[in-house]
Amino acid sequence: MTGRIFRLSLSTWIFIGLGLGLVFGIFFGELCRPLKFVGSAFLKLLQMGVLPYMVVTLIHGIGSLSPLESRLMAGRGAIVLGFFWGVGLIVIFAFSLAFPVVQSSSFFSVSETPTLQTTDLLDYYIPANIFDALSDALIPAIVLFSVFLGVALLGIENKEPFMNVLSVLARAFSNMTKMVIKVAPIGVFALAATAAGTFSVEQLQRLQVYFVCYILASLVLTFWILPMIVACFTSFTYRDILNYSKEALVLGFATGNNFVVLTVIADKSKELFAKVIPKEDKTGNLIDSVLPLAYSFPSVGKLIEILFVVFVAWYINRSLSIGEYFGLALSGIMSLFGSPKVGIPFLLDYMKLPGEYFDLYIMADVVTRKFKVLLQTMSMQALTIIVTFLILHKTMCNARRLIASVVGTALLVTLLIVAARFGLNYMVYDTYHEDAVLMGMEITDPSPAQVLIYPPDLTGPPKRPIQQEHDLLKQIKDRRVLRVGYNAETMPFAFFNSRDSLVGYDIYFAHRLSLDLGVSLEFIPVERDNLPEYLDAGVCDIVMSAVPIRLDYLGKMNFTRPYMEMKSALIVKDYRKKEFQTRSDIAGMKNLRVAITHANSQEDRRRLRNYLPNAKLVELDSMKDFFVMADIADALLTTDKIGKAWALLYPEFGVVTPKPYLFSHEIAYPVSIATSGYTFLEYLNNWLTLQQGGGETTKQFDYWIRGKTPQREKPRWSIIRNVLGWVD
Repeated sequence: MTGRIFRLSLSTWIFIGLGLGLVFGIFFGELCRPLKFVGSAFLKLLQMGVLPYMVVTLIHGIGSLSPLESRLMAGRGAIVLGFFWGVGLIVIFAFSLAFPVVQSSSFFSVSETPTLQTTDLLDYYIPANIFDALSDALIPAIVLFSVFLGVALLGIENKEPFMNVLSVLARAFSNMTKMVIKVAPIGVFALAATAAGTFSVEQLQRLQVYFVCYILASLVLTFWILPMIVACFTSFTYRDILNYSKEALVLGFATGNNFVVLTVIADKSKELFAKVIPKEDKTGNLIDSVLPLAYSFPSVGKLIEILFVVFVAWYINRSLSIGEYFGLALSGIMSLFGSPKVGIPFLLDYMKLPGEYFDLYIMADVVTRKFKVLLQTMSMQALTIIVTFLILHKTMCNARRLIASVVGTALLVTLLIVAARFGLNYMVYDTYHEDAVLMGMEITDPSPAQVLIYPPDLTGPPKRPIQQEHDLLKQIKDRRVLRVGYNAETMPFAFFNSRDSLVGYDIYFAHRLSLDLGVSLEFIPVERDNLPEYLDAGVCDIVMSAVPIRLDYLGKMNFTRPYMEMKSALIVKDYRKKEFQTRSDIAGMKNLRVAITHANSQEDRRRLRNYLPNAKLVELDSMKDFFVMADIADALLTTDKIGKAWALLYPEFGVVTPKPYLFSHEIAYPVSIATSGYTFLEYLNNWLTLQQGGGETTKQFDYWIRGKTPQREKPRWSIIRNVLGWVD
């Protein structure tokens, strides 16, 4: 029995490692987090020799071609390979349409509004300094350099010593990878345990979306699209292609290794040609020449890994534009000349997606690998058959079969996408709870407070006027009440939660300020247009609701020093986010309507008209009107942090920050401009400095703006904690 266990194949051990890791993670939960170190070390070891191996093998593979082989690849082989790439990418991107539309808005992240940086595509694709490209892992540039060097070697005589060196290096790098692969069960165990122990149920539930779409796309390409392409451009039938491919497909799927199937592909391809074209003597030599080239270049089986990058974009609720899809396709082809273990991290970085999801890719690869090898096997066999046939015979196209295949493929793919979309919608329909998190936020240890609901009437005499000749700070302490103006639409700075309590980032600091002053609180609703009047009339002593320092306020009221920055943003339907990425994108829209509210100043309106002269401005009484009134406008002008909070309540909407920014505001707390308020203003500035120095501002920013609530900080459910109760 023991001997049988040790005779298990490496792939079996990897699956055992995956299974044990999942069980370990579910049992121990958050206690598995230290295993992330082991998983990260395994990933780095795995990537260590892949990039140099790619460079060496690519140069060696091209440089060692014979004149006939180079003509094959430069001619019909390149055309067929390009056609396969195009068809494969279309199918792969089409299956991303099966990703369900889920309510998926998230709290504000400091990484969501980075400084605008232009990407120099020349740096990605043309290596002015190959060593810089190698250092930065710019794979497209490295591939271009390797191809150029390989082509340059074609015309050089007596290159065998150099080619031998490259061959030895390739074997050495391959052995390096094999050495690391031997510890793959341990690495996969650590990655799986970390993921199962720390990922939320929602995250694991959404990973099923990737598995379903990946498997469907690989199966339809393997058993329908690629064989039909061969059948349309050769004299072979669809049945012949599948019959002479099944042994290689079964072997590839069983072993999860696309190298071991090469001899089977070659033998079966020769048998197929011998059956249909028995008198052709060149067939064997051509197949032996074309198949290694088909193996060396990215097949459709490699390109399907691009689906993971699209999945990550969907996972974090990032919409990709048509231009980004084209960029991803081109970069994906170049990047996947080597191992996906190098290409995927590059593509995530290239698409500005979180790199930490690469851990998820490695874990998912254990499940998807056999389907990837299945597709790689069919891709290599189909490419070998069709290129060999087109070299032996001139171009052949069965028009009737081609039309029937296109129609049948369109119907089949559409049916699968619709079925997958319907099923996945059911699987992930109840994974959104961010609105409940926001509305469940509370202020701990609040100061005694009275909250007024209706704004005061400024037309009559003020009920409690301040005494201009007395210091405002002294008046607050004497009356033992701090009057704070608030605007309940400035989520997450001030809003009413599900218990109808007034809460928010600024409301918390109002409570903190009153406790430090030793007074109680009175919250008074205020309108943004009348803030100076409220302060001068003594209706409120301070306004704490994300008030921006604006030009039209200067000279009418004083401000504390800024405590936060907010950038202009637009709230739009989530599916339209990709249409509002830049000013040039928006400027070309016809009949564009942008909603504004009283929160937007005249200066904001003037800037908006200059920024988008084609837009019609729609005045709303409340921000809520934009969400509840059907088709009232295409976009709502707001700021990034406030817009994110509103999108949590209405997740069918999303927030975009078009570049360049329309405006960027510093926000502060306004007080009366009267001389009696100077001492209070000085007190507030020093008080803000103490809050920042003591870490309170960072703590509350994480809670109210970034949504790091105590519920999220609780350890993930695990058997050892929640069932057995062995740990707290």
